[in-house]
Amino acid sequence: MNDTQKNSGMNGLRILGILGVLTATIGSLVLVLVALGFIEQLPGCGPNSGCDKVTSGVWGRIPLIEWPVSFVGFTYFTALLVAWVIATPGRGVRTLMRLGMLASIMFVVVMITEGAFCRWCATAHGGNLIAWICCELIVRKQASSEGSGLPRRVYVVSASVFMGLTVALAIVLPLRRDMIESRNASELATNQAEILKGNSDESTLRRLESRNVLGPEDAAVKVVMFTDYQCPDCKRFETQAENILRQRDDVSFAIKHYPFCPDCNQSVKANRHPNACWAARAAEAARILQGDEGLEKMHNWLFKNSGSFTQASFSNSLRQLGFDPTVFIKTMNLPRTLEDVRADAVDGFELGIYFTPMIFINGVEYKWYLGSVGSLAKTIDMAAKSGKTEQVAPPDRMERLFLDWKSGRSKRFRGVIDSSWYGDGPIEVVIYGDYQHPTTLTAEALIQELMREGQPLKLTFRHTPFEPKGDLWNYDVSMNMAKVVEASRLLGGDEARWKAHDWCIRAGGNMSSMTIAAQVAAATGLETSALRAMMDSAEVQKRLDLDDTDKKRTWKATYPSIVIDNRHVMRWSGTGIDSKALLLKIIEDAKASKSK
Repeated sequence: MNDTQKNSGMNGLRILGILGVLTATIGSLVLVLVALGFIEQLPGCGPNSGCDKVTSGVWGRIPLIEWPVSFVGFTYFTALLVAWVIATPGRGVRTLMRLGMLASIMFVVVMITEGAFCRWCATAHGGNLIAWICCELIVRKQASSEGSGLPRRVYVVSASVFMGLTVALAIVLPLRRDMIESRNASELATNQAEILKGNSDESTLRRLESRNVLGPEDAAVKVVMFTDYQCPDCKRFETQAENILRQRDDVSFAIKHYPFCPDCNQSVKANRHPNACWAARAAEAARILQGDEGLEKMHNWLFKNSGSFTQASFSNSLRQLGFDPTVFIKTMNLPRTLEDVRADAVDGFELGIYFTPMIFINGVEYKWYLGSVGSLAKTIDMAAKSGKTEQVAPPDRMERLFLDWKSGRSKRFRGVIDSSWYGDGPIEVVIYGDYQHPTTLTAEALIQELMREGQPLKLTFRHTPFEPKGDLWNYDVSMNMAKVVEASRLLGGDEARWKAHDWCIRAGGNMSSMTIAAQVAAATGLETSALRAMMDSAEVQKRLDLDDTDKKRTWKATYPSIVIDNRHVMRWSGTGIDSKALLLKIIEDAKASKSK
């Protein structure tokens, strides 16, 4: 191999290596932005996702100093990227990358063993792998005289970048934490004031009644927790509840089951916690056999074991807890235990539950996700000192869905100047959807119906095509429909856009981009060739990118999303939800707010 070929090969490897390190840097940067709260949710980074489990678990932070591992990854990859850009890597960089690759392997093993796939972690580790392989090949190609090391300035600049970014993150992290904690503290204070208010209404209080109560029945502070024994957050709050019960005699904890398993909870579709139903039935069996004492033993044991047990090991554990295995398992299999768990799940469903734990203190929902460690004990103490022991009736399902919207944080979405497509009312409704998604079509039809009935709305449809699981529809068709609508707007204004939109709403099935352009051209009166060219323009892509960016700020991973008056409607459709009545209630409230 001559020198020219050798240099060409090394340059190719270097470019590929730079791209690998850049990919790793971007992947880790996403995790940094999530950790700092600048990004509230990205695909794969929502609550209970693999990303959340990895980054929020014990492997996500450096012990003692509680420094996010994503910060280390980002500063490391950025410094490495600088080194690769300045000069071709040598043996020193290779040694550093070997250590980094060991760390990547360790975290991949953690994802596999924890059963938690984090796509952004995988992006970072995948990029690191590519760069490491390129580095190894480059060093092998180097002559021994060339591989002794890099210029000193490379190490100085890279180290400076690493230290500079670390210091910057060390400054920003506490500031962001203070901002988020201050915001959450304000919202928690409002929540606590509601708990202290004290007001009795029997309409939904029966939904909080429970067979399973730990602590005195006449307690001044009554806490009800809808729980799932395989839920990590439930386990965390159960530990807090156990400590509170040991320290106070004026508090009771009522346990109600809400397993995320369709075997005993018909309101959930996905089997997220396969053993949760059997765990709940085990708790019921323990109460039947040994009363409150048996319940407490089994309740604590189930949480200690994260609600998991196998038939082979369960019998031995039952003996250790003081139960006869044969009698216990027979009792656990009684229809009664299943009926009791299902009854609790129905109560939770009617109260609007959609995650666990759902905690009520004297009838008022305690928003635990706003508080820091110790906020539950503090809130209970405040409730006890208030002297008010009456329970407030919690809102029913419809009211809860409305309050989820009303209490949501208002956000300004960037959008585009002409994003409001139709209507001139003061209340803006934004639908983020896919033209081939059935629920998107339902949402669009519902908003159109409300506008025809005289509701003062302006409707925006923003494009978020996505690839479905299975063969429900063709992603390319959805993307081309989104493009043709925006292209129609650029060429023919709002009238053409709405005609294109209406055609896409009615159209279905696989078709080429040319067919879509021709059909929409016929509907709008635009030239097919001009429309087709505009569909592939940078301006159309920019508009779609803005839609996609704003969609990620709605805190909603599923489709479609509805935003009314800059607040996301968390759940507007599904079993037991009167979608039209809910949206009318939200619109009426938004109108009242506008008139003040």
